Amino acid sequence: MGRIQKAYETRLRWLLAHVGARQLDKGVRWWLDQAQGLSQREHVSLNQALTRRFETLACKRPFAPVRLLASSERFLCDAGLGGLARWLRAAGYEALWQADIGDDELLRQARVQGATILTTDSMLMERRLVRDRLIPAFWLPPTLGIPEQLSLVFREFGLVLRAPRCMACGGCLRAVEKEALRDRIPPRTYRWLNDFFVCQRCDQLFWHGTHWQRIRDKLEQTARAESSIRNPGPPQT
Repeated sequence: MGRIQKAYETRLRWLLAHVGARQLDKGVRWWLDQAQGLSQREHVSLNQALTRRFETLACKRPFAPVRLLASSERFLCDAGLGGLARWLRAAGYEALWQADIGDDELLRQARVQGATILTTDSMLMERRLVRDRLIPAFWLPPTLGIPEQLSLVFREFGLVLRAPRCMACGGCLRAVEKEALRDRIPPRTYRWLNDFFVCQRCDQLFWHGTHWQRIRDKLEQTARAESSIRNPGPPQT
């Protein structure tokens, strides 16, 4: 059995157990048969098929409202999730990330920081501290791109958009009068914008230009989509 398949089977058993299913093994076998059939019909890898079938199932009643972990105020992203960390910061969440961090250090920092680990490493999920829920951790399929990763984290933790944090380090942003920043602001930007922000941690300068608006539009789209999945409303008759 592949590592990705095993990780999905573990998540599916959790979902089935949380909605009161009695025949967990039967449910897992049915899902696996569906994924294998999809892989053969559409000539995609089994890992891709596993991802698609799991996400389709997880978005349906009665699974959509189920969250296996409590909402988190602070995330610790593994070495491969630097892009996700930046987007979570833009959404207003503290997302810590360090390039090339090892598993032992990741676990140590999670305990010190009181953070929930986000990882694409299925082997990490088998470590005792994670398996026994002493350290909260959430596995993301390595087949997903950053938009799909972001959607999954929003859905799992019930996130809502907050005031943005620094995308570079995750520090809080402080509004500063633009005259005080005149020497740091490009002249053209100074002329057509009035609101500027400085990170209290790394001192990086930010403003809400067209690039930021595209980021915010994407975040709002993600938040709306995942909110509709979590709260689908009454069934249609």
